[in-house]
Amino acid sequence: MGQPQNYDYREVIYRVGTFFLLVGIGLVVLFILSEAAQQTSFEYFCSGAAFLIIGFMFRAQYKRSIQPSGRFRLIKRFLPKSKEDKGKKQE
Repeated sequence: MGQPQNYDYREVIYRVGTFFLLVGIGLVVLFILSEAAQQTSFEYFCSGAAFLIIGFMFRAQYKRSIQPSGRFRLIKRFLPKSKEDKGKKQE
């Protein structure tokens, strides 16, 4: 078979949160379609909103540290810096 993979608990929760977000979006779309068909079903909206909230809560628990790839470094040099970035460099 293979070696067992080391799973990070927080990353699994992040992926489950992504799944809940997709299910929630799908249910809200079904609600919109049921409204368009003039057979409104608020169960889709309520359950979709609940899944969206749970999904956002799960995803908020895990912040990925993304390293900049440096792809657009030439363009970023010419863009004006925000006030927050300027304050960090002076301190």
